[in-house]
Amino acid sequence: MIMPIAIVVALAASFLALPAVWNTLGIGLRFALTNLLKLLVSITRLLGSILQLSKKLIPIKAENQIDASKSESKVFVIEKPAVKPRVKNQNKVEDGIPIFHHEKFNAKQENKAAAALLVNTTSEKYELPPMSLLEDPKPLAVNTQEQDLRDRAVLLEKTFLDFGLNIKVVGINTGPVITQFELALETGLRVNKVTRLNDDISLNLKVPSVRIVAPIPGKNTVGVEIPNEIRAEVRLKEVLQSTGPRLKSLKIPLFLGKDSEGRPLVYDLADMPHLLIAGSTGTGKSVCMNTIILSMLMTRTPDEIKMIMIDPKVVELSNFTKIPHMMHPVVHDMKKAEAILSWAVEKMEERYELLRRAKVRNIASYNELGGDEVIRRVEPAEGEDRSKIPAKMPYIVIFIDEMADLMMTMKKEVETHIIRLAQKSRAAGIHLIVATQKPTVDVITGLIKSNMPARICFKVVNKSDSRVVLDEMGADKLLGKGDMLFLPPGTSILVRAQGTFASDREISNIVENLEGDPCYAQELMQLETKEDDSASKDLAEKLRSRDDLYEAAVEVVIREGRGSVSLLQRSLGVGYGRAARLIDFMAEDGIVGTYNGSSAREVVMSPEQWESMRALRQPAGSR
Repeated sequence: MIMPIAIVVALAASFLALPAVWNTLGIGLRFALTNLLKLLVSITRLLGSILQLSKKLIPIKAENQIDASKSESKVFVIEKPAVKPRVKNQNKVEDGIPIFHHEKFNAKQENKAAAALLVNTTSEKYELPPMSLLEDPKPLAVNTQEQDLRDRAVLLEKTFLDFGLNIKVVGINTGPVITQFELALETGLRVNKVTRLNDDISLNLKVPSVRIVAPIPGKNTVGVEIPNEIRAEVRLKEVLQSTGPRLKSLKIPLFLGKDSEGRPLVYDLADMPHLLIAGSTGTGKSVCMNTIILSMLMTRTPDEIKMIMIDPKVVELSNFTKIPHMMHPVVHDMKKAEAILSWAVEKMEERYELLRRAKVRNIASYNELGGDEVIRRVEPAEGEDRSKIPAKMPYIVIFIDEMADLMMTMKKEVETHIIRLAQKSRAAGIHLIVATQKPTVDVITGLIKSNMPARICFKVVNKSDSRVVLDEMGADKLLGKGDMLFLPPGTSILVRAQGTFASDREISNIVENLEGDPCYAQELMQLETKEDDSASKDLAEKLRSRDDLYEAAVEVVIREGRGSVSLLQRSLGVGYGRAARLIDFMAEDGIVGTYNGSSAREVVMSPEQWESMRALRQPAGSR
């Protein structure tokens, strides 16, 4: 139909272009005919473009289509292995838009992946939790999604055309939560003309928000990320199984989720070496923390990884108190948390000294030596206890669930400890995972952020919070419920991903499987907080500043069993004023009771307790 219209328009234009015809027309009629011809030409071109696009979008029949009852993901989602990303079953039509879809594991692949996880991951006295404790993803009904994608592609192109931009959709990548449309820009078109249409695209496509990636890393196209109508869950089990043999090479594996193209995000915390997690309440921050913990519990023994957890919220991490990986019960007191961070700094320095003596650079090299070689290299001094030189040192991971509360309580000390650990503790095998729901500059200071290159940001309230965490805007446009931006270490390119999900039931099953008699570190259990330490020092200072006759007066009172001014006057030969002050000092120190009128005060401290208190009064050198 378009061809006849084009021929008619061309003939009409040729006829009117003849001078003999054109000169006979009036000026007004010439103007009207000119505009009419221009309009017809524009309509013809537009119809031609639509026809060409409709030819491109020939229905693509997906290979290996899965039954609705057995399918666990949408037919058009592509799952790419973490080791070597590549597109599988990519169907293309000549001059068409490629739509990428996942290829699910079959039963044989799943069994093979599960078997690979069990190699070299158990010790004589410890067995890893079985994979059966983890849940499979919920099945999604297979519905023909291609037409929806085509409709969105046409609508996206039309939206740009409305703003005078000739942009074509050249590829579609569907992920668990979002679909990325790849756009080819015409020559000479500036990228910022596309990025500023963010809100207009959201409005036309009727979606909460879109994110524009300009350009897509490694390509000459621009990406528009649009939410899927139906979100697919990313479960820990499927990400763990997709790792396969690569798992053995990871010291501290983290199964973070899947990116916008469905590729599993699997990283090694030992390489990061610290991780910062931020996000508003209810966006998936605590779930992410739990799945990271489960990642370690499912794949590493207590001999390989030890954990310390600081949980100001009390309820988030309490389930893990009795697992064998814990060095200390979950810490809820912030003063105790500061003392533990201080201990971690001392442990780091202690390990560095051991690495120096063993002539190795990091904990991985140390652990490869073996007990005999370690002793040979360390060369213990005469009288040094060889049993205190470890043959292997476990990695220590410190989890802080709410950084803001810790900073509010003891900001100066906590910031100092975290900065020192973040700067130096990598080689010593001590790693931090810090989370906060208040990503402001007073919580995530510049020094803390600069020493934590790996960051995860879930949805935040505003652009400034996104910039604090990621140095870029965009986290305010996320969808929530696990939708995140991940900044891998050593790069400035953000990765859009859906975080791994673990249910409360999965957590309970794994904890119950591991729960037993915890083997806490005695050095941590016996730590004194600064409050206790300062209280002892204050008491010692008080005792040293007392009257010279104070000790003698206390001994008289305890021996006689009553605190009386007249008793001290007679026994010590002092005046009423001095004796009264001595009794008041004893009341302050808890030796005698309160004022009892004309009767003597009751003595409430035993001779043994007084001996312990008197030891504080004596200078350290005189004991």
